[in-house]
Amino acid sequence: MDKFFSKLRIGEKIGLGFALVGLLFVGVVWHYHKTLATVLDDYQQLQVFEVRKSLALEIEIELAAVRDAEKGFLLGHQLLFAEALGKRLRALDEKVAALAAVDQDSRQTATALQALLTTYQERFQAVADAWRIMGLDENSGLQGAFRDKVHRLQTLAASYNVDRLYTLLLQIRRSEKDLALRQDPIYRERVRQLIAEFRQQLKVSELQDSVRQQLLTELAAYATSFEPYAETALKAGNVAGGRGPFRDAAHRIERLLNAYHVSNLEASVLQLRRREKDFLLRGDESYPPMVIKIAETIRAQISGSPISDADKTLLIGLLGDYQKDFLALVAQSSSIGVLTREMNAAAERVAPLVKANVDQANQMTASRVAEIADSSQESVRISLIVMFCAIALGVLLAVAMTRRIVRPVRQMAGLLDDLAYGSPTTRVPTVSNGRDEINAMAESLNALVEHRATFMRWWKESMDEVTARRELAAASNDEEKDEAMRDLRTATIAKLQQLNAIRSRLLDHGRHVLDVAQRLQAAPGGLTAEEGKSLEHAAKGMATLFEVLAREEAPARERAGQANASEAAATV
Repeated sequence: MDKFFSKLRIGEKIGLGFALVGLLFVGVVWHYHKTLATVLDDYQQLQVFEVRKSLALEIEIELAAVRDAEKGFLLGHQLLFAEALGKRLRALDEKVAALAAVDQDSRQTATALQALLTTYQERFQAVADAWRIMGLDENSGLQGAFRDKVHRLQTLAASYNVDRLYTLLLQIRRSEKDLALRQDPIYRERVRQLIAEFRQQLKVSELQDSVRQQLLTELAAYATSFEPYAETALKAGNVAGGRGPFRDAAHRIERLLNAYHVSNLEASVLQLRRREKDFLLRGDESYPPMVIKIAETIRAQISGSPISDADKTLLIGLLGDYQKDFLALVAQSSSIGVLTREMNAAAERVAPLVKANVDQANQMTASRVAEIADSSQESVRISLIVMFCAIALGVLLAVAMTRRIVRPVRQMAGLLDDLAYGSPTTRVPTVSNGRDEINAMAESLNALVEHRATFMRWWKESMDEVTARRELAAASNDEEKDEAMRDLRTATIAKLQQLNAIRSRLLDHGRHVLDVAQRLQAAPGGLTAEEGKSLEHAAKGMATLFEVLAREEAPARERAGQANASEAAATV
């Protein structure tokens, strides 16, 4: 770690510290944004659930509108309700498509809803088509067809309804015979009244005009011929057995009435229409058999009547067409009932699906809210832990960086104090090839202390040698000379040790210079400022050491001269 920090300048260390603090800040901000993203994601999920519920409510509203339009069509049989239902179904399809785009669960629900709505739409379309065939009103479709037939049949039945005329004719003939038997004028008046009533009924009847005219003619003939017969019967009592022109006219009237008389035909047709209306009103399956039975009765009445074969064929043909169209309407009504039940079944399955979707959304909302509450509390705890950890790491980094800078400075201050007031023996720890300014200052201070120590040792050893030589020269006996020689030997040995130390330092500087030179040869032009500075320091260190050696060279020459002089004197 010390080696790594020594490679960094103070500014780089400070920058590294700020970078680490910035990374901590970025980590805190990242955690905050992650927490915020989680909160936003939770909110979006809750919003999805709310969208699901909102769309489900809109689908229910649209479905209710569809069912209202359906009821309107089934009750009123108007195409505008079918068109309104189509528009509502398209709007409902859009809501279902929007629901499918919410999430996977909603997509599954929307798929099921779409299938049911498709089935519902197909069944409603089939019901609408069936109603068009059956008849949207009384004048269209099968209703209009059999209604035309039965109206014509009813009109013809009315033209064959001569029961009242036949009854009046019988009453006239009875009063005529009462007159012949009793010769009472009251019966003549009664015959007159009945003739007037017959004429009035004949005028309002629905008989054919030609038949009506024939009957009126014969009635006039009867009335004209009856008056003389009544006068004779009242005066002379001569009735001639009740025969006469009036009797012939009455027989002709009777034959005309029989030719256009089907007993109870109109009543039977009205009964037929009653059961038909009951079926159309209630849809009860018991009424069609009644209609068929009444039709068989009418067919028997027509067949047994004295009317012409052509009229029988016409009436029975109309009755058969009516029966065929009515049975087709019954079959169509039954088909409409089946299709309506299928349509209702499809529609009734939509609401539970929508409700299930809403219930699921509510459950998921409640579950998600509980999860969000738990995760929020956990997020608060984690945020507090991250914050305290970031503060603690920031403090630790600040303390570590400060100690890395301040500790060497304090050591250098102590070394300077020792240098100012004594001879320091300790050195500031340094790392070789370091880029740190503090490390460079420590190296320079260590070099200063080393140079001072070198000079001081050199000066002390030189002074010890000079002293030893003076003592040797001043020695008066052998004992003093031996002691002086020991001191000189000790000083010389120390000097040699000092020279060896200088040599070692010169070799270190030389190796450093050689190492830099080799790097320059390997990468020309790649000399950095730090390497230049180290070369400068090595050169200055070598110069200092050479200066020490140069100062030692002069005293050595002087000592050599003195030794030569001493030897010459001794020779003389």
